Amino acid sequence: MRFNEQFVEYSLLIHDGGSSSIIISFCPWCGTRLPESQRDRWFDALEALGIEPGDDEIPVEYQDGRWLQS
Repeated sequence: MRFNEQFVEYSLLIHDGGSSSIIISFCPWCGTRLPESQRDRWFDALEALGIEPGDDEIPVEYQDGRWLQS
């Protein structure tokens, strides 16, 4: 299992020799709903700053969960 602090996402690793994983919405052990992904919010925040992920450098505070504090 993996937690992505940047997007607040939990995922299960796919053991195929690569780094693939599948995002999950519920705990596989108890069934509790996990926190909502912040992926769309992250892209919206960068767009508002005029930053294009993939083309522009991502500010340090957007490379982990710090951006959620602002």
